[in-house]
Amino acid sequence: MKVKFRYGIKSYSGTLDELVFAAYEDRNVVIGRELPSGFERQAQHDVIANYSVKLGEFYRGLSEGFKSDLAAYSKQMYNLKAYSKKIAGSGYSVFVKMIWAASKDANSPVDVMSLSVDDISAGAYSMIESVKVAVDNGYLPLVEDYEVYTNTL
Repeated sequence: MKVKFRYGIKSYSGTLDELVFAAYEDRNVVIGRELPSGFERQAQHDVIANYSVKLGEFYRGLSEGFKSDLAAYSKQMYNLKAYSKKIAGSGYSVFVKMIWAASKDANSPVDVMSLSVDDISAGAYSMIESVKVAVDNGYLPLVEDYEVYTNTL
C-alpha cells in the first residue's frame, strides 16, 4: 500500500482513526500501527493539545515576512551537522522550537498559554521579535548569515 500525505507534510506523528503514526530518523519512513489496546486519554494529552492549539493560533497571527524568514532559516538549520540525522522540519517546527526555548529562559520566560498577537505591538516578545534576535538570544542554533532574518513578528 502506498500512502500519500497531503499539504506537504514533511514529518508526521500522532493518531488518526485508531492508527498511530510515527516518523523515523532516516527521513523516508513513516510507520502506522493499530492503537495499543487499553489506551485511555489522559490529562497530559489534553495539556499537550491545549498548548498546540495556542501555538497554532499565535502562529497564524504572525507577519508573513517573519514566517518566510522562519522557512528560509529552517532549511539552513536542518543542514547543520547536529540536525543532519533528523527529519527536516518546517518554519512552523522551528517556531515551536523557538517558543519552547524562550519559555525555559529564567531571565525573560515566555508563557506559552498567554501568547497573544495583540501583545506583539506592545513589545512583549522582544526576545523573539525576529529570527536574528532569537538566534542572538540562544533560542535557535547559529547558522551562516542568520543576520539577514530581521522581519519582525
